[in-house]
Amino acid sequence: MGNWHGCGSLTAEDAKAKRFEANTSFTPSTPIAIGELFAGRQHQASKIVDAIGERGRHLILFGERGVGKSSMAQIAPFFIPKSPRAIRHIRVQAFPGDSFAAVARRIFSQIHFEDDYGESRKAYDVAEFYPGDVTIDHFIAEMQHFRESEIPIVVIDEFNEIDDKDTAITVANIIKALSDVGSNVTLMIVGVADSIKDLFDKHHSIERCTEQIMMPRMAVDERRDILDRRLAQLDMSMTLPAKWKIINLSKGLPSYVHALGKFAAFTALDRRDLAIADSDVDVAITQVLQSAQQTLKDSYDVATRSNQARALFRHVLTACALAKVDDAGYFMPSAVREPYTNILRRPVGIAHFQDALRDFAERRGGILQRTGEARSYRFRDPAMQPYVIMRGMRDGLIDETARQALAAGDDPDLFASD
Repeated sequence: MGNWHGCGSLTAEDAKAKRFEANTSFTPSTPIAIGELFAGRQHQASKIVDAIGERGRHLILFGERGVGKSSMAQIAPFFIPKSPRAIRHIRVQAFPGDSFAAVARRIFSQIHFEDDYGESRKAYDVAEFYPGDVTIDHFIAEMQHFRESEIPIVVIDEFNEIDDKDTAITVANIIKALSDVGSNVTLMIVGVADSIKDLFDKHHSIERCTEQIMMPRMAVDERRDILDRRLAQLDMSMTLPAKWKIINLSKGLPSYVHALGKFAAFTALDRRDLAIADSDVDVAITQVLQSAQQTLKDSYDVATRSNQARALFRHVLTACALAKVDDAGYFMPSAVREPYTNILRRPVGIAHFQDALRDFAERRGGILQRTGEARSYRFRDPAMQPYVIMRGMRDGLIDETARQALAAGDDPDLFASD
């Protein structure tokens, strides 16, 4: 290997190798599978460990899409202190149209064991013993076959995708039954939801035997931790303004921290440098926009398209993305006024964009979600908010003062008045 320290010190081959490392270290498209690289979430991790350690207690992990729930479920075994007991971590994903039998069979197919049934000792999975539909009784019985020397964790991810209400009822009843019999297995239900009612409507009986963990968007220190861990692993550095720009643009969504970090690293390595600069993040923004999911691009186009030359849907939507939000991601129309005023460079009242907000929620692809008597809004897909901000930066809707504020520190006031 060459000397990997200092500006411009990398050979072409070294830079190519380092780029491959960066591509495997920053993973915006997949859940984190290695415990050592998982940043933050210590409070949630502690609650998961406590629930797994308490016999008869189960877990419901919920929150917005893209906040790291699947990653948390994936690496749950890494949180458990070393023990002579063996961890059995079984994770399946639910899909639209699934019945309980389909989900149960998927779980059974991942429970492997060896035995001799008269044909010498062979490897089996539990699904082989259930050629017909798996019933609730079959499932409860199999969950009690785990040994006392094991710590079984059974994860059903993307539970919100199941549109069969009977399946939710069955799983709720199983949680209660396994708790009642004191099984040592821990069921972990993971889904996109604002509350467990969205996943288990009217099943309050499971509240006493479940630990309900809401996964919020990542805090600033957790986003910084993602960058610091990967930069240390890559033996690269990043200027403070570059780091703050990524932290602030990501809006608490780890996938954007990974994507911006990866493309910024690529840009630095293209000039054979291990130091990532603020300008590298600006290039990364363009690359993230180019590589964004087509659904984000299409939704943005549907929401902002207009035959009227003077229509300002792009401007209003950008102001929505910059508005101050509550813990659930909702903003009031009054929070849109200041960024919208800054974008247009003239004073505006709520009446100037109220109809556009309603259109974003009711028409134009439903890019916003409206709730409550207070008429608060949020982006239906959380990933859309950073995308809209970066589109606004690229298209010149966000001025240089606001761009500099993004790189200046935590929770910048992009529109501070003189």
